[in-house]
Amino acid sequence: MRPAASKAAGKEKSRRKGGGAGAGEHLLTDRVLSLRARLHDALSLGLARSDGHGAKKWQSTDAGIQSHAIKAVTAFLGCLSTEMLRLPPIKESISDILVLLEGVLQTKNVSVLIQAADVSSKLVSSIGNSIRQYPILEIVSPLSCQLSAHQLPTAISCARAMNYILNSLVTARGSAHAEILETLERTNAVASIVSALQSYTPDIHPLSYLTEMISLLRTILWIWPSSRYHVWSNGNLMGKLAHYCLATETMVVAKVLRLYAALGTSVALCGHGAMILLKNEVLMAKICELVGMSHPSSTRIEAFKLCHVLLRSSKGCSQLMTSRCQPIVEGIIDAMRAKDDKLLVTEGCRTALLVLRYAGNHHQCFWSNAIDKVLYSILTGRSLSSHQSDKVLCDDELFDMVSKNFMDIHPYVWDILGYLVVHCTEDHHPVRKGKGHSLHALISCAW
Repeated sequence: MRPAASKAAGKEKSRRKGGGAGAGEHLLTDRVLSLRARLHDALSLGLARSDGHGAKKWQSTDAGIQSHAIKAVTAFLGCLSTEMLRLPPIKESISDILVLLEGVLQTKNVSVLIQAADVSSKLVSSIGNSIRQYPILEIVSPLSCQLSAHQLPTAISCARAMNYILNSLVTARGSAHAEILETLERTNAVASIVSALQSYTPDIHPLSYLTEMISLLRTILWIWPSSRYHVWSNGNLMGKLAHYCLATETMVVAKVLRLYAALGTSVALCGHGAMILLKNEVLMAKICELVGMSHPSSTRIEAFKLCHVLLRSSKGCSQLMTSRCQPIVEGIIDAMRAKDDKLLVTEGCRTALLVLRYAGNHHQCFWSNAIDKVLYSILTGRSLSSHQSDKVLCDDELFDMVSKNFMDIHPYVWDILGYLVVHCTEDHHPVRKGKGHSLHALISCAW
């Protein structure tokens, strides 16, 4: 241990032994104190007050000192626990780390820049929601400025760090959001991301460059809806996004679907975003394919979530279900049957609920795919084949089973059932055709 670090750690130990330790400071073990002392020893090489008594600033431009300090930060963050974050000594250290990062993120040294961006990500993941207690805006600005960096590793690391930070601030106070938006606009963050997405070439750029930029743009658009117009109004970018959605990489497709969902929910556009998407026949065909059983569950879930956006209005529902009814309904029914994947079942139920609240020929498609038997299966955990209709549980048995095995998705079942009954026409009423045993049991239980 370096002498200065040893001396600082020794003072802290003596203070604790002398009875000066406050509540919770027993968490500051010898290892934590040692790493903290090393951290402040490293910070002292470049951290100073400009006029001797003002705010602290990082003043060293030496790459070796910067790298040494960042490594000390990494080691220190690795020893923190959630309980420690409320302790004054730890809070003081985190504040100093932010001052270091603010200064180092403005360096021209690519290697150090990447280290600083990666440590920024680690800092946010280490302290979680506590990040809102600190002036995090001070590092958002330099990170944003690096999004247009020609050195791709720098841009990738900074985009990843910004995404961590912004996601941690989703529930921050409105004034904090306004300040961050002002910073993003001043540093042309959205323009830099759009430029990156438009210029992306698989043969030149790593895939992570595309995925990190898409993720960051999605986060910005989700938190600040006013930024969405700049994306919608860019025809070149929209064309690129549609092309990326046709990619074979599952991760890319899922991220693009999330971005589309953020775009389509724009209140300011009054649903205009969703209608633009619905006019893209190639994209709609791809989305209908992605909800199918041949795709990974994670991709199907994101495709369903985008469908939720498209199905929010009666016009959107009519346009989508008129031309793509069969594959969407088949995808929904298959998802609702996925007993071992609760998330997929939930998204399937949510999508069915959005579709069925509107009248239309798609109701016949659901009946043709035995929607009543699927609902019965979700409630009871029992499947019914076509020759088992006489084995449907009696009313009391079904009620007892549903009561004992209540799940979060059960309310969806009753809402779906309600819309099915409300919009059920004389032409395809299953009970009148002698095929509604499971439906009759469900209605009796609900009644």
